[in-house]
Amino acid sequence: MDNTWTSQGNVAGRRDLPIYNGDVADLCTNHPVGMLLAVAERIQSHLDATARAVGITHAQVKVLMQLDQPQRLCDLASLQDCDPSSITALVQRLERDCLVQREVDPNDGRARRIRITAKGKRLRQKFLELMGDGRAALDTLSVEQRTALAAMIAGG
Repeated sequence: MDNTWTSQGNVAGRRDLPIYNGDVADLCTNHPVGMLLAVAERIQSHLDATARAVGITHAQVKVLMQLDQPQRLCDLASLQDCDPSSITALVQRLERDCLVQREVDPNDGRARRIRITAKGKRLRQKFLELMGDGRAALDTLSVEQRTALAAMIAGG
């Protein structure tokens, strides 16, 4: 802990909760957690823009990324942490665009699985190529910020 952090002592049964004593703006731009949040926001913005560039939404990208193997709607909803009715609407739009299709679940003839189509795989690949490795989100960080972020990630 650097000199801008102090111990709060024992509060509500928790020991040594840190309190930040420095400038909040500095915390957001120079503290590793603030930088991590800023990087996550930049990655999210890049992801959204890239999804729009290939003609789908961020939510649709998330579904396509989960379809290496056919998935039941309930499993997709769980993976996406969303309501089954929301995943149904997403899948219907992807189906309409011929990016996915429904098939009978071989383990349960009453159930249907969602499978990515060849067109969906091409679009997913194009998205991944345009998205790159995400390093663009780090471009605006200073050398000091990158060093602090790397140390946080490395556990140091």
